[in-house]
Amino acid sequence: MKVAIFGATGRTGRELVCQSLGRGYDVVAYARDPSRISSESPCLTKKAGKLDSRQSLRIAIEGCDCVLSALGPMGKQGDEELCDGIANILSVMEEYGVVRFIALSTTSAQDISDIESFRTKLRRGMIRRGRPTSYEQIVRYSQLIRDSSCGWTLVRIASILTDKPLSKQVRAGYLGRDSFRNTLSRADLAWFMLEQVESNEYLRKAPALSN
Repeated sequence: MKVAIFGATGRTGRELVCQSLGRGYDVVAYARDPSRISSESPCLTKKAGKLDSRQSLRIAIEGCDCVLSALGPMGKQGDEELCDGIANILSVMEEYGVVRFIALSTTSAQDISDIESFRTKLRRGMIRRGRPTSYEQIVRYSQLIRDSSCGWTLVRIASILTDKPLSKQVRAGYLGRDSFRNTLSRADLAWFMLEQVESNEYLRKAPALSN
């Protein structure tokens, strides 16, 4: 199994790289500055590139069985380019016939299986007012992925992320239908994403996640 990981230098991305190698996968870790990726392995290829470089994306994605994205807005300059970057990844995947795509999102991106409540409306409104660019990018790129022809899974973060160790105790479901805890460890988030690589349980679905 060969996977390409985008956002590989973030805290969730680093977990994806480490756990992918632990599963015996061949890993292409894509980042602006691959020197920030501390993992080392004969099965790891570190690829430098930006999301607007289609040629670099081609080199990273060609021959892969699955693409994983830990990309997300950081509240910094450049967030406006995130949707364009996701669109480029999807385009190159289609060009090379790579079907499986597992990407991070948040519950700001609503799902048809959610049941809307006052609480979720209030939370979404607060995020939209407090971080309008981040909110817009999450909603837009999540819809881009939904509208694509690939075999996608959107993993929507429903809780505050922590650096607690891997527990493999994850709750997956939909707002208003299932209960969620207040936190989610990045290790468990990465584990859940990797569990989807060879599973169709959440194919073309967008489960919300917490511990």
